[in-house]
Amino acid sequence: MRRARDLADIIGGVALIGGGAWFVLHSTGYNMGTLRRMGPGYFPVIIGSLVCLFGILVMVPAMFRQGTLPVPDWRPFVAICLSVLVFALVVERLGLVPATVCLTFVAALAERVKPLQVVLLAAGLCVIGVVVFSKGLGIPIPAFRWNFF
Repeated sequence: MRRARDLADIIGGVALIGGGAWFVLHSTGYNMGTLRRMGPGYFPVIIGSLVCLFGILVMVPAMFRQGTLPVPDWRPFVAICLSVLVFALVVERLGLVPATVCLTFVAALAERVKPLQVVLLAAGLCVIGVVVFSKGLGIPIPAFRWNFF
């Protein structure tokens, strides 16, 4: 008799273990240092190890319980990925404010949202982006730029 397993959590656990292992392997090339004088590789190795541990804690119990494999909803995934791509393409040509507006409107396609909410969110994110990144941190991204080509 074959026992069903919770494939969703097994896949999630394997993904966590893989991501954590990647961080550990790529940070071992840096100096670890000691607990009192941590080197640049210390923190990524510890965080990667913790992510691997969490992956094991998610995966092992899933092997002993039943579950179903969820059907992914691709619309939010595509909308969010596309919004990041649109932001990257627009920010160099038009500036931070238009790129943030484009990002917000494309990301809003992930769910059904009222247009007024999207407009208010875009306005708020533009103000926060300019205040925090351009003014506060001094990152040289102009709020508006008019280089179309």
